Amino acid sequence: MSENYDLNSLFHPNVEMGEEARTNKTEYTPSADKGQNGVYKSIIRFVTWWQDPQHSYLDKWVCWLVDPLTNRGRMVDCPSSVGKPSLLQDMFFKLRKSDSVQEQKKSEIFSRKHMYSAVIQVIKDDQNKDLEGKLLIFKFGKKIFEKYEAEKKPVIGEPHEPFDLLDGKVFALVITKVAGFNNYDQSRFLDTKVPLLIPNKDGKLVPINDKTPREEVFNFLKENTPDLSKYAYKEWDQEMNEYVKQVIVAVTGEVPSSVYADVRNANKPTSLPVPSSSKSQSGITTEELTLDNLNLGSDNSGLPNLDLPDLNIVSDIGISGDLDDAFKKL
Repeated sequence: MSENYDLNSLFHPNVEMGEEARTNKTEYTPSADKGQNGVYKSIIRFVTWWQDPQHSYLDKWVCWLVDPLTNRGRMVDCPSSVGKPSLLQDMFFKLRKSDSVQEQKKSEIFSRKHMYSAVIQVIKDDQNKDLEGKLLIFKFGKKIFEKYEAEKKPVIGEPHEPFDLLDGKVFALVITKVAGFNNYDQSRFLDTKVPLLIPNKDGKLVPINDKTPREEVFNFLKENTPDLSKYAYKEWDQEMNEYVKQVIVAVTGEVPSSVYADVRNANKPTSLPVPSSSKSQSGITTEELTLDNLNLGSDNSGLPNLDLPDLNIVSDIGISGDLDDAFKKL
């Protein structure tokens, strides 16, 4: 045995968790803290979910539920996402309507937020050049979803489908920090249309056009798209039921009379929730995709200049001046 061998490290290793090990390689997670001078700027485009093109985004209600005894939290899907009774929702309103100011404050522990998930392609990201061209899952909130809705049903102008593989406009993501939180007010769709980018025979990313074989586009999406269905609502299992009850007892001192989530079906496949833009209240299931579902419209063989301009940043209050004027320089 080598005299230089560290026997102590064999029995008591200190394994380093590198950045690569800590990072979810299937998700796009930009934030103001990861940006330059406190601002993250990138350009992305929304991409059709090849398994179910008509439902290319998923949405659900979630709660970051923190156990006050351990001060540790976990993300909990709210059963109200699929129209079921919810202990989280019940506890929130019960505490919020209390005459006690202290209990009203506790209601925040059970507050929910709407979370959306979609596949995006990173078109330009100076903070992470290695992500450019990749298909990733992007989780976002109500503010960005409202910008999407405004494109679909504009007050003025023609409607636009951001998920269109050829005619979809790019989205300028500008994240600042306001009151300690990521702020997306300055983000917006640009008038610039950038088709889906796929590698050519030399491995260089090029935009598709109406002459690109549909099979080539289909295979690229199938082979490179992360599984969006993993981000759909999940029924509570026994462990999640116990965790929710544990937090309720810790917060209120009361044992909940019932837990609504049906743990008997916890191991069965869960149908995907219909996005809020659909009128149907029933779940959807993955449908077989035909190549005709992929929207390949007009020819667009070249990429425009996508440089985001340097902008003057005022600390903690976002971008000063009119961003519309700044984007006119693109």
